[in-house]
Amino acid sequence: MDLNRERAGIEQKFYELCLTTVAAEGLSLYAMEYIAGSSTLRIYIYNPETNTAILEECARVDRAFTPLAEELEWMPEKLMLEVSSPGIYRDLSSIEHFESAVGEIIKLSFMNKLELSDYPEMPKALKGNRKVIATLKSISKDAVVLHVDGFEMEVAFENIKKANLEPNI
Repeated sequence: MDLNRERAGIEQKFYELCLTTVAAEGLSLYAMEYIAGSSTLRIYIYNPETNTAILEECARVDRAFTPLAEELEWMPEKLMLEVSSPGIYRDLSSIEHFESAVGEIIKLSFMNKLELSDYPEMPKALKGNRKVIATLKSISKDAVVLHVDGFEMEVAFENIKKANLEPNI
């Protein structure tokens, strides 16, 4: 999980450029990843009004990047740009992502198995699980509160390996 990790160097330059370019198109940046070895820049965008991005919005952002890729000296010569919606099963990897998902059903993978010693009131059926599907009730700066199988549990972000929306449950 990323949880608003620090960026540096070219990755920070790309992040700042993505924020301003996507915002100039009236959209929001959901996530960005730069894979230096392949010079691939993946940008996940969404329209705050629809909470997704359609093909035309992705194409607009792609076109907005073209002159920048040609002008900026720090830009890799053979940049591969991928612009898309974060998708219906979007990853939750930042505080903002979790905040936007409060009240939603999410799927989580944990670093460790769930143990009764950590959650004495937990239903026995959850014991030993590394994955759960739960409703995200709330978040704090350090943890999430989940409702799963009639049980509420607080899980520290450091114990979450992966999380994403699970809308079809």
